[in-house]
Amino acid sequence: VRLTASEVGEILRDADPSLILAGKDYLDRIPDPEKKGRQVFGIQEEGHPFSVYESLIQGFSTERIECETDDDETAMLIYTSGTTGKPKGVMWSHRNLFSSAQASAISRLTRPDDVALLAAPIYQAAGVGTLFSSTFRGNTVVFINRFDPRHYLSLIAKERITTAFVVPAMLLKLLECPDIDRMDLASMRTICYGSAPMPVEPLKQTIKKFGWTFVGACGATETSPGYIAFLDGKDHFLDDSPRMEKHLHSIGKESINAEVRIFDEHDRELPAKEIGEIVIRGTNVMKGYWRKPEETAEALRQGWYHTGDLGYLDEEGYIYIVDRKKDLLISGGFNVYPKEIENALSRHPAVLESAVVGKPDPQWGETPVAFVVFRKEVPPVSAEELMDFLRERIAGYKLPKGGIFFLDDLPRNAAGKVMKQVLRGRYRQV
Repeated sequence: VRLTASEVGEILRDADPSLILAGKDYLDRIPDPEKKGRQVFGIQEEGHPFSVYESLIQGFSTERIECETDDDETAMLIYTSGTTGKPKGVMWSHRNLFSSAQASAISRLTRPDDVALLAAPIYQAAGVGTLFSSTFRGNTVVFINRFDPRHYLSLIAKERITTAFVVPAMLLKLLECPDIDRMDLASMRTICYGSAPMPVEPLKQTIKKFGWTFVGACGATETSPGYIAFLDGKDHFLDDSPRMEKHLHSIGKESINAEVRIFDEHDRELPAKEIGEIVIRGTNVMKGYWRKPEETAEALRQGWYHTGDLGYLDEEGYIYIVDRKKDLLISGGFNVYPKEIENALSRHPAVLESAVVGKPDPQWGETPVAFVVFRKEVPPVSAEELMDFLRERIAGYKLPKGGIFFLDDLPRNAAGKVMKQVLRGRYRQV
């Protein structure tokens, strides 16, 4: 668990659970463990003053227990990653969980004899969704507590892993692992990536390097463990055609059990190629936010979940994310989408990844600022060289005139998403 004690405390105070199960390494992060009406059990037997988990289940029958519940009752409460503010509790119903597990298993073409490797945290939607989908298919699941590139690759060889879910940051680190060519990775069949945007150039390098079947998933905590869209394996065949290149920049087509549309600011559907907000409805969309009826009503207007992502559909039904509504910059009266600048930077051979945020500007209102991480195997370049590179690819008003800064890594939350609010504080310190 990468959350701090204060973050865990905030979530527990909001959820107010009566029963808590925790590993001994995390028990000290629980606020008010002796609160009236609350029971805390430690999963390991030693090193803590609480009752052990085994005592909770000791003596219970091993036979299946049937319980009466409704498909639309809340089955699980999971919290958003908090990239745009305070984490919110999201209520998933039993219908949500079944629908998402089914759609994931079908889309990823998993088989009952698959061995799945799970390194994503299971308190986040992508991680727990992979767990549910693998369980639904009867897979063997191998867990990793912390991601380490060399250990990850060695487990593929040792456990004969056939399928896995990764966040893009993991793929980028696997590419740079010096031991990669010494590992036996022949058992791996399918990799599903998601939870954060995947830069296209590193994705193409990864496909060429490993030769596995790659599929892309795009979802949100509010769409339960299910997807908004899915980019199929056939869209990852590198034939150097413009169509293939275009599809890799998309998030795929609407997922099984879901409908995706593009709405304008008045919640009216837009035609193909017009930019608006991506909305979704289906059996994988949440019941609502825990104890937040007003925010629930706003997010689920007219029965559609409003994602907060700006994008468009093409004539084939592929969905393209332009940017987050909250990340959109207005510079000199022009709309500037940080993702467009990030995509342009990713085409430079020295750039591993980048993130762009807005900076207040007395003349233009806002101006872009870029943070860049270089590839380890390629000599770094200067900010001036990158700016010249961008001038040939994007309009002048989109250039990161607020500065280009270099980092060893981009700050990320537990779900692997870049924390742009942290970066906005960085340029003030430079």
